[in-house]
Amino acid sequence: MKYIIATLLLICSFQAFTQTAYFKVNGTGIIDKIEKVSSGGFITAGFDSNYKHQYIRWDANYNALWKVKVTDSMLNPFSNFVIEANDGNFYATSSSNYNGGSLYVTKISSTGTILWQKLYKAPTNGERLFAPCISKGISGDNGFLFGTGDCTLSNCIVKCDANGTIEWQKQYYYPLAAGVITCWSILPDGNNYVVASGYNAKSILTFKIDATGNYTTYTANTYTSAPQIIPTKLVKLNANNGYGLLGQYNNTNNNKTQFVAFYNNALGMTSFNELTVGYTQFTLSDIAAINNGQDVIVNGNMYDNSKFYCAMLKLSNTGTIGWKHLSEGNTPGNKNVQFNGITALGNSTIHVGNGSNEGAIMAIIDSNGNGLCNTLPFNVTNVPKTLTVESSALTSFNSNVTSMTASYQNTNIVPLNKLVYCGSIPNAVDDQSVFENNISMYPNPANDYLEISYKGHSTQLLQVTIYTADGRLIHKQSGNYNVQIDTRNYKPGCYIIQMANGQQQLSKKLMIMH
Repeated sequence: MKYIIATLLLICSFQAFTQTAYFKVNGTGIIDKIEKVSSGGFITAGFDSNYKHQYIRWDANYNALWKVKVTDSMLNPFSNFVIEANDGNFYATSSSNYNGGSLYVTKISSTGTILWQKLYKAPTNGERLFAPCISKGISGDNGFLFGTGDCTLSNCIVKCDANGTIEWQKQYYYPLAAGVITCWSILPDGNNYVVASGYNAKSILTFKIDATGNYTTYTANTYTSAPQIIPTKLVKLNANNGYGLLGQYNNTNNNKTQFVAFYNNALGMTSFNELTVGYTQFTLSDIAAINNGQDVIVNGNMYDNSKFYCAMLKLSNTGTIGWKHLSEGNTPGNKNVQFNGITALGNSTIHVGNGSNEGAIMAIIDSNGNGLCNTLPFNVTNVPKTLTVESSALTSFNSNVTSMTASYQNTNIVPLNKLVYCGSIPNAVDDQSVFENNISMYPNPANDYLEISYKGHSTQLLQVTIYTADGRLIHKQSGNYNVQIDTRNYKPGCYIIQMANGQQQLSKKLMIMH
């Protein structure tokens, strides 16, 4: 049996004022999405090593404030999002197996309590509801919207209030569509929402709707020589400079090309840039605006037939590449890593992702791209393209998605251990070190008794487990703040003792001498 004592390890040193860092927050699992919280800090969505959805609230120094994990077996590792509502609470989503595929939404309070859980399903029994995006309401609206487009639903947007009750739902049809249109991204902007949908085989539909779902402006752009276009994420540049759109081509047609497009406030496309690599696979996952909307940062991964790398690029709002960085993992043996999500913090960006050996990771990157431990050469071809503007009419009609109350299993036990590979986390607290400092074990070596004291503030019991050196369990006990163990019948020798409070775990050697 293998025992690991996790500690905060600083491998590379930076000057104290440097606000860049690359670190893991756990030895297993994935972080998919990150969003800046209005009151400070961040909220993330991800999975543990068994693909159970977990949502973590972080303070401004990347210390976990609370964690919620939904452990129910009905959930799938898809549609994993978390957003902050206008009332300071959070909406988290994932995919459920219910009815052949439904959207699961839970509202989590600002202090980490689940307020309600609901399921949203397609109108036809047994048909999947595929929902790849969610948005908070416009200013003053504490509800949310989600977009879909699958099976009996095509380019559908569902608006819900703060209690998850459906207020309105509409499908938006464009005549050039061949089959189902999918709504991929929704962005609140003033009194409207901006939407990006993929339609036909080679086209993008962008449109604005008001608070009740009526469209006000729309643009359809077609690229006749491209494979299927998927517009994955919209971002507001600033009050005057319009929007940035990250997208990819269907990987069944092209694994090596992604795109970034820019629009003015009237949804006129000002540039469309294809980003192509000469490697086996290239995926950009998220986008954030910095420098008052003059630039965007995009991140994702690249694969070269040997391993996955973290990839990130800076582009101006005219599509020119400013810098590009590639990095492999820092754990010997298996250096697969990738970025999945990003959020802006001033002109810096916070990236999240995962590695095969590193588990869930975060990176604090400054506006010049500094923060990764070991950047590598990264060749990207940037080719501007011109898309044809279409002129057909957009129409809308009501849809009939249904909802029901859910009650999925959940827990607040989510172990976290930080490990810094390079840079420094400003004023960060290492959760594992705090736990270890709150534990005292006396005496060691022990003779006839062992006393363990815990001075932490966890509501969980301190659980103590003792193993022989060859891994046999010989004792298990729990207590609030003090645990006393009779060791008179233990044979002299070395043992392993594990202590856990439901969130952190610590392993130490215990010597018995009579």
